[in-house]
Amino acid sequence: MLFTIVHDRPTRMRLRCGKWMFDDEEARGCEGLLRGVPGVRSVVIRPANGSILVEHDGSAREAVIRAVRDLDVLDLPRSANAADDDLGELDNRFQIQLAETVGWRLLRRVLMPTPLKNLTTALRAIGFVYRGIRVLARGRLGVEVLDATAISVALSQRSFSTASTVMFLLHISDLLNEYTEARARASLRQNLSMFAQTVWLVRDGEEVEVPIEQVAAGDLVRVRTGALVPLDGTVVEGEAEVNEASMTGESALVHKRAGSSAFAGTVVDDGSILLRCTARPGQSRIDAIVDMVENSQELKAGAQSRAEYLADTMVPFSLGVFLLTLLVTRDIQRAMSVLMVDYSCAIKLSAPIAVMSAVREGTRHGIVVKGGKFLESLAHVDTVVFDKTGTLTNARPQVEQVISLGVDGAEGGMGADEVLRLAACLEEHFPHSLARAIVREATERGLSHRHELHAEVEYIVAHGIASTVNGKRARIGSAHFIFEDEGVPKPAGLDELVSRRAPGASAVYLALDGRLVGVICVEDPLRPEAADVIAALRERGVGSVVMLTGDSENCACVVASKLGIDAYHSQVLPEDKASYVEELKRQGHVAAMVGDGINDSPALAAADVSIALSDASDIARSVADISVLDASLASLIPARDLAVRLMGRIEASYRFIVTFNSALIVLGLVGVLPAAPAATLHNASTVLVAASNTRPLLGDGTQREPRHERAAEPTRSALPA
Repeated sequence: MLFTIVHDRPTRMRLRCGKWMFDDEEARGCEGLLRGVPGVRSVVIRPANGSILVEHDGSAREAVIRAVRDLDVLDLPRSANAADDDLGELDNRFQIQLAETVGWRLLRRVLMPTPLKNLTTALRAIGFVYRGIRVLARGRLGVEVLDATAISVALSQRSFSTASTVMFLLHISDLLNEYTEARARASLRQNLSMFAQTVWLVRDGEEVEVPIEQVAAGDLVRVRTGALVPLDGTVVEGEAEVNEASMTGESALVHKRAGSSAFAGTVVDDGSILLRCTARPGQSRIDAIVDMVENSQELKAGAQSRAEYLADTMVPFSLGVFLLTLLVTRDIQRAMSVLMVDYSCAIKLSAPIAVMSAVREGTRHGIVVKGGKFLESLAHVDTVVFDKTGTLTNARPQVEQVISLGVDGAEGGMGADEVLRLAACLEEHFPHSLARAIVREATERGLSHRHELHAEVEYIVAHGIASTVNGKRARIGSAHFIFEDEGVPKPAGLDELVSRRAPGASAVYLALDGRLVGVICVEDPLRPEAADVIAALRERGVGSVVMLTGDSENCACVVASKLGIDAYHSQVLPEDKASYVEELKRQGHVAAMVGDGINDSPALAAADVSIALSDASDIARSVADISVLDASLASLIPARDLAVRLMGRIEASYRFIVTFNSALIVLGLVGVLPAAPAATLHNASTVLVAASNTRPLLGDGTQREPRHERAAEPTRSALPA
């Protein structure tokens, strides 16, 4: 594809490919393709002018240019899913509405005759007055009542300009609130779009690709290597290794054979299975989790925001002072100066602007927040709960130890390098995660294993590999395969040796001619930044860090000690994680949950605020209140800083609003400040506070180097079993 670079900065680039080069589906398809380029943060393609706007981390420029150049204009990728467009459409709609509101106000003031202008002001006031009457009829003295009173009194005094200004500011505030809530809902919908669109349906022995909506319970579906399991079902034919890390949080593959259950959202790592569906689309276990998440989201969204609460508490005060002034002075103008300087308008307007500015700034730093209430919760968090596998670890297995065993089962024998070389020679034919880790380790050690040392290999699904090496029977695989199926004698003290050399690791056993010759210990490495991040969180006021894991007590203790975790709980069942979070909340803690798997999603939904990294499962990201766009835990630090500084800004705005407007009220009460100048100063201060709240919160030095202190010994969690 031909293009012109029209804008090129270190982290932002715009390409122009020509008007109507893309239709809508092609634009979405190309956006998805370019988002897959490493280092790309966001892509926006405008079909109307053929422009491609790419924001990246500074390293992806050449890769993006190559990817666009390689596009075939006659065969562009297409995507019918418009979920990714929701946020952009909302942003555009809000900007248009805001521009229209400001534009119409300016046109009315400049072009409209005064009588007509006053008439339109009176007509617009009807809606605000009606809203105030409805709230009052419910027995609540809310901000709407104060708004209606101020507008009504202004109109009764024929102060149409004052009434128009008040309604203009209130309309802007309503636009901001609606936009914030709609953006949060769109973000959730976008993150939920993770399901298979088509499946291979088996009918009369033939496979037919059909939309997933056409599948019914009882239908047969074929799922092969690399494919997403589309629906819950029971395996009726075939065998496969299934990656259920997104469901269980564990990296070990799960063997499926006839009679086994398979769940939507998991992935077939190797093999092929014929699945009889037990649920229709929308009725799988993963859909139940999504329903729970959406219900939880609605409950959270129904809570009254702090700004609205504070504004409501000011209403009786403002009305009381207005009535008292009118009663004592009999001076409607003096009383109006009090009513025109109400606190609620500024409070209602300044808080949403501060929150939206913080949310947008977070996005620029790779932190996606689904609502300001979650930043507020994050600012007050005193306990952070981490899942282990895939969150504190990389979920990318690597060889930790290679143990060579002699004839008597003690260490020694053929040599660790020879054990690893032979294992890699056998494993290189089968691209499982453990096999890849072994082959990768041999390559990194410079051990040549491409020369075939063995005869044809036989892969026994979920067990291991059988072959012949120099006339010797070679077997490599799990303990069950080596010691039970193959009958290889297990040396005394082997478990203790493996546990001592590589606590918490998975063991792959290698045997020759019925004798165990080596053990390869593979484990998920800890994220290199994890310990520093935990220390930095403590610096930022987090009092306790807790780890929940399904691993053994020994493995959990080792990880907790390495990372400086305060408390941990091992062998936790997936369904119990939410109970632990709920117990923390009952104890009075404000809890944040950081997780990555489908098994974590109930706990994520139960937490006061939940966080998922970019390499988390799709459902975890959909549940999470905050998602970060990279795979590093270090993003938790700017997220916490952003939240704390946002709350500090809102508090500072409240103090300024109360102090400044109180001064205006006092000046109005003593007759120094008439109503019109008071309203002007009040409105000007409101705009000033709103503008101030758009300034960046995160600057240089956001991520200070954490102080490294000796961590206390971790304790087992006191949470009930």
